[in-house]
Amino acid sequence: MGCQVRLFSAGGRSDHPSGNRGSSKPGGFGANPGFSQVYDQPTMPIKRVDQRKDQKLLLLAGLGGLVLIAAPVVVFSQALGEQRPPWINSGDPAGIQLPFETGTYAARPTQVSPLPATSARLDKLGRLVVVAKGQNHEVLSSTQSAPSSGSATTGWVNLGGSAAGDPVIATNADGELVAFVIGTNGALLENYQVTPSTGGVANWRELGGANLVGTPAVAQDAAGKLVVVARAADGSLWTAQQTQPGDSTWTEWRSLPVLAAHDPALFRDSKGKLRIFAAGPDGQLRTIAQAGLAVDEWNAPRGLGGATAGPPAVAMDDQGSLRVFSLTVDGSLLDNVELSAASDTWRGWQSRGGQLMGRPLVVADPKGCVVVHVLTVNGTVQEIFQLPDRKAWSEWHDHAGSIAKLVSSAQDSQGRLVVYGISKRGGMEQTYQAIPASGPWVGWESDLGGVFPTK
Repeated sequence: MGCQVRLFSAGGRSDHPSGNRGSSKPGGFGANPGFSQVYDQPTMPIKRVDQRKDQKLLLLAGLGGLVLIAAPVVVFSQALGEQRPPWINSGDPAGIQLPFETGTYAARPTQVSPLPATSARLDKLGRLVVVAKGQNHEVLSSTQSAPSSGSATTGWVNLGGSAAGDPVIATNADGELVAFVIGTNGALLENYQVTPSTGGVANWRELGGANLVGTPAVAQDAAGKLVVVARAADGSLWTAQQTQPGDSTWTEWRSLPVLAAHDPALFRDSKGKLRIFAAGPDGQLRTIAQAGLAVDEWNAPRGLGGATAGPPAVAMDDQGSLRVFSLTVDGSLLDNVELSAASDTWRGWQSRGGQLMGRPLVVADPKGCVVVHVLTVNGTVQEIFQLPDRKAWSEWHDHAGSIAKLVSSAQDSQGRLVVYGISKRGGMEQTYQAIPASGPWVGWESDLGGVFPTK
């Protein structure tokens, strides 16, 4: 089945407050049957009235009155409509908007992103932004000069901070990018100022947490609230979330009933529920789903089996089904897929082979094909992707390179896939498609520069 991009635009809804309608008695003079008056003065001759002209005048007067009555209502409704968010629709399989059946809308305009946080993301102007941990534990960001500028960027900006793990960026409810990272003190840090010209430690604030390690997983729920899942040094998994979409206040951290040997993954399914994926010390992958839409309650974990030896990566295919990927001990790629969209029933693991390492990077191209990039033990990058029939996968494709660590993969504003990696020399490099959803790929470019740890 061929794939197509599914775009849904939210229509507008305007609810007008209804005031109390008071009753009024008709005004004017009424006739008194007990009173009569006789006029003795001579009367003037009566001029014939053109009834057709009179009807036209009455019609024009009536229309004018309607305009005078309606104009304030229209102006008021437009003013009110600017304050109301668009009516929310759940037609998008990626769960871009709130579910229609809830019949609710947010208190203010909300941008709800279907994609979880990664180290590279489009800002609201359509420019790719990439973040990474620097050699001195600071967080560095680089932004495209313009949406179509390719490898041309504004240069690296020092966002400060004290990063222990790798940072990620998510879209907040107001459309701005927010950075998250586990600090050297074991707490979660966030920064609302991920812009090309911003720097300074003062922009970071602590969200709590204790003995956290690795890279946090972040995504918006169906209402637009950011939700964070992170693991502690003892393998326990913890979660916290914004109290309201775009709010600066967060809930207390709560423990989840599952252990994680690696960084977790977080993705919203096609019905709007967040799903956590975590590989345990026993190599078994487990998933935990939200108990309801946009709630701070979670179901019991479900085992997906497998024999994984690394962190999972998750994407959604063009049928609305989640696909999860992970590596085995011998470095081969495993994948599993839901039997139907948001069903939480799974086909079972299949091996795609390879001699790979690290965490797979998974992204969907503009045609809805799921594409996987993984680092080999030799430092080259391999790619595998769904074939047009969606029933089979391509052979492995070699993108060469001398990469020590893969950072992120993303789709730019032109629909081209871009892969970022830290070279063995410590600089940030990128490779990208010359044509959206197709080849060839441009060779690795080192224009991004910078100096980063290679492990």
